[in-house]
Amino acid sequence: MSTSDAQDIADLKREVRRQGELIDDLYRRLGAAAPTAGPSAAVPDEITDALRAGKLPIAMKLWHERNGGSLSDAKKQVEEYARSLGL
Repeated sequence: MSTSDAQDIADLKREVRRQGELIDDLYRRLGAAAPTAGPSAAVPDEITDALRAGKLPIAMKLWHERNGGSLSDAKKQVEEYARSLGL
C-alpha cells in the first residue's frame, strides 16, 4: 500500500467518524435514542486514542471504569470497538 493510499484510508476513516458524530448529534437534538449495535457510538475519545496508540489494556481499564461489568466483558467490548475502527 502506498503512502497516498494509506493517507486516503485515514482521511476516509476520519470522515466516517465525523459523519457518525453528526448523526448522533441529530438524534440528540431530536430527543430520540440512536440505534446501536454493539458498543455505543459515543465512546470517549480517550478510549479511542488509547486503542489507536496500541494500548489495549489502558482502553480496557477505561471502558471498565465507565461501564462497569467484568473485565472480561470490557475486553470483549473494547476488542469489538477496535475492530469497528479497523484496528
